[in-house]
Amino acid sequence: MDESKLDDILNMVRSVPTLPEVAQELSRLAGDPTASAQDMAHVAEADSGLAAQILRVVNSSFFGFSRQISTIPQAIVVLGTHGVRNIALGLTVSTLRPKIETHSQYFDVDDFWRHSLSVAIGARQLARELVICDPEEAFLAGLLHDIGKLILIESSTEQYQELITAAHSTNQPLHTLEENQLGFNHTDVGFALCERWKIPESVSHTVQNHHRWNCETPIATEQNQLLFLVNTANNLAKVSGIGFSGNACVTPFCMQTSFSYRSLSEALQKTLEILPSEVAHTEHLFNITSQSNYASLSESGNICVGVCVQNPDLYKIISLLLLSQGIVPVTQQEQMPAETEMIAVLTDSELNLDSLPERWSRYIIAYHHFENSDHQQSQPEKSFEIDVEQLRIWLNEQLPAFTTEELV
Repeated sequence: MDESKLDDILNMVRSVPTLPEVAQELSRLAGDPTASAQDMAHVAEADSGLAAQILRVVNSSFFGFSRQISTIPQAIVVLGTHGVRNIALGLTVSTLRPKIETHSQYFDVDDFWRHSLSVAIGARQLARELVICDPEEAFLAGLLHDIGKLILIESSTEQYQELITAAHSTNQPLHTLEENQLGFNHTDVGFALCERWKIPESVSHTVQNHHRWNCETPIATEQNQLLFLVNTANNLAKVSGIGFSGNACVTPFCMQTSFSYRSLSEALQKTLEILPSEVAHTEHLFNITSQSNYASLSESGNICVGVCVQNPDLYKIISLLLLSQGIVPVTQQEQMPAETEMIAVLTDSELNLDSLPERWSRYIIAYHHFENSDHQQSQPEKSFEIDVEQLRIWLNEQLPAFTTEELV
């Protein structure tokens, strides 16, 4: 990035207010090995409003403690100094609302924060399921991952709204268009803002690199684990369709990654199951106007779809999209679950009906992934990216009519 572009970023970030003094001090103390829990409690309690909000979050279903936590020292005992710091930073940062005079069809601030919260909850749940990283640090990194977009839309409202509209109409990743038009993207702006706010380095690194994740990268280090969690949770949030921050493109899921405690497939499915209810129960705590219409997987019928997809990246996205709607994907190597009805078979290649297992539907849906040639040329390192919203709409149109209410 040339020096003039860096100056543009720094000028935008300087216009954003600094974090409140209490939040900054809590962040500093949490990173100071000589500071005590008592020091941190004293600072948090100095801001009665923030202290009350912290206790409200700690006592919510978000944590599910069996007993009431009535004081900040008690919160520090059960969550640790880093946990309390992360809640305080999350509560403070989520109050950021850009002043936008013109309305954008594809950008809404509450929807932006709803997506960010969905990524945060997803990253936290994955960290718990896979037993990697600090779940509360994963939550903060997920909440902040797209924060640069808010700075861009306030400082360059009309131009940035045009970029969001172009991303929607061309099915291209928003960060690619940002690079092409601006010479940098929202991750660069987000990183600069995290630096200004003195956000923990592991979180700011994730904000800067969450679109640069490579599935071949080993995740042995905590830094790479955190990056992996946020990248994966970002994909899951888009698959779930909860919130929207301007970019509907999903990148490949890193399914070859193995973990000691649980398979990644199990962790992904569990996370998809809890996302709607967790977001619904949590969004008001983080200053997001509640949206009551969250589909629950348990509301769906006992239906399945046969999936004969050769492209492994497309297969995983389609499978998770179906699961997020309560529809079970079944491959030819698997048995249909008991008491389920197969409503269709989805394929990305020529399919011989005689080769399909017994009880499989003969209603065939053929999918061909459209790849924008300009996009492929501009990002040769990306093997596969797909607009999951377009895929959701397409599935909604193609599946038998009685299932369309499931795909909304």
